[in-house]
Amino acid sequence: MKASPRVLVVDDDPEIATMLARALTRHGYRIDTTSSPDEALARVEANQDYQAALLDLVMPERDGANLAAALRLKIPGLPLALLTGYTRSPLIPEAERAGVAVFTKPVVIQDLVDFLKAEIR
Repeated sequence: MKASPRVLVVDDDPEIATMLARALTRHGYRIDTTSSPDEALARVEANQDYQAALLDLVMPERDGANLAAALRLKIPGLPLALLTGYTRSPLIPEAERAGVAVFTKPVVIQDLVDFLKAEIR
């Protein structure tokens, strides 16, 4: 039997991370959450068994676009999505050019599920 895809969720708001984890777990994903971009990188360095990552765009330690680039160095081709409440950030077009999907908060869970299904192989 094939294992459920493992997804890393990084959001500095623990309530959002928990909500995403609960919703995506119901759709069959194994979710690891952290509120720290540095912790996310440490987890990926320790275990590269992630099939995708969902990242908050604006976080205190480092922005999600920067984290996305760092994660792609660790796991080339990793499907990445940024979640943001901001619609006019200069980071958004930059991320999209790098092949990172962008979803506006409040995010529709089915949109994330559709993204994950399309991107995880």
